[in-house]
Amino acid sequence: MHRLLLVTAFALAFGIPALAKPPGAGIQWSKTWKEALEEAKIRNVPIHVAFHKDH
Repeated sequence: MHRLLLVTAFALAFGIPALAKPPGAGIQWSKTWKEALEEAKIRNVPIHVAFHKDH
């Protein structure tokens, strides 16, 4: 019984708010730097750049 209550409380606390994100929220991939800048200005969000180098 306690486990069921704990799982239900966890789902309500962390599961439901995650579903309430506004449309368009999240990572958007752009093909060009210019496209990324324009979209970031429109959405008023920062641009995250990551470089990954394989050996």
